[in-house]
Amino acid sequence: MRKALFLGLLAIGLVGISPAQQKKQATKKEAGVKPEEVRQVLLSGFEQDPRFLWKIEQDESQRICSQYPSMEAMPPQAVQKVIELENKNIKYPQWGIAWGDWKEGKKLVESARGGRFASYGFSDKPTDRGGNCYACHLIEKGVPGGTMGPSLTAYGKRYGITKENMNTPEGLEKLKTVYKIIYNAWHAFPCSSMPRFGYHGALSPEEVMNIATYLLHPESPVNK
Repeated sequence: MRKALFLGLLAIGLVGISPAQQKKQATKKEAGVKPEEVRQVLLSGFEQDPRFLWKIEQDESQRICSQYPSMEAMPPQAVQKVIELENKNIKYPQWGIAWGDWKEGKKLVESARGGRFASYGFSDKPTDRGGNCYACHLIEKGVPGGTMGPSLTAYGKRYGITKENMNTPEGLEKLKTVYKIIYNAWHAFPCSSMPRFGYHGALSPEEVMNIATYLLHPESPVNK
């Protein structure tokens, strides 16, 4: 087997295929892969349990995002289209834009159980809901977290939220802004790696508001 491998490598060397040529050939091959071919490969993985087939069905925004390697590579019209689509998908709590319960928000932020693939949405007792926010963010001072997303430590303080202005029109508008980012980050940052928690139903509007309150409220440990 080693001899065959050696002869094969030797043959490649004799033919003289340069690294540039190999890269060119690979690029051609990759460019020839069609979306439907990718879909068929994904479908083959659901033969034993078809309950999760919906996970590979892309919405319009996802189809747009899949055409480009990053948001920076997207043409302005594609960026604007995703922003328009995702702004239409935002829903608000039954009580409107008002401060929630930061203590409940803290529980959701710290929970890594929300939206587990194994049973979420297909059980009489779905798994606990949560955002697993520490996987990507630093939040409370001194608590380990991820760095994929921006630091949220002292977020409300840095955003200028105080006990005096939190219920003013300006303060409530800032709460709304943060709520929308958590509910559906793509409305402002198309194709972001941040999950669209509210859009996918992983978190309810009320739960999203509690998280926004936890990040901004002056009494929250985030801002101590």
